[in-house]
Amino acid sequence: MTDVLVYWPDYRRDTATDEPRRWHSNHRVFADLLPGDRLWVITSGKSLGRENESAGYVVAVWPVAQVIKNPGDDPQYPVRKYQHRVLVNETEAIQLDHPVDVDHIIRGEGYDQRIPVGRFLRGPRRLTDQKGRQLRSAAGPELALRWLTGSKT
Repeated sequence: MTDVLVYWPDYRRDTATDEPRRWHSNHRVFADLLPGDRLWVITSGKSLGRENESAGYVVAVWPVAQVIKNPGDDPQYPVRKYQHRVLVNETEAIQLDHPVDVDHIIRGEGYDQRIPVGRFLRGPRRLTDQKGRQLRSAAGPELALRWLTGSKT
């Protein structure tokens, strides 16, 4: 199972839409994703209106349903810039009601905490098993409860 960290700068604004969850990218990591792999969606404190605007917060965990070649049907995501479309397993997707500060996990020690998380996470990154466990642990009881009870959204 592969876990990938993705940064969504406009999370609060974008979550108001009724469109199916999906992710567009040209990054090569998406070409290798399989059903059941997970996207850990991170946004900034600024996007959430938090005091620490530069910190990173996990807001969702999206299991991959399928990765397809971008069909070019969405003008916001032209094929030349976004080669891959990741379709999310809607029944398994988890949106956290209370975003969790995971800045200390994704940055690690020695990185300037004042640098906005979006500048730090310039692109998606594959997580090690250890980082995946740390994120699951940090997301804590809300993630575990939703996962176990099937209350995903």
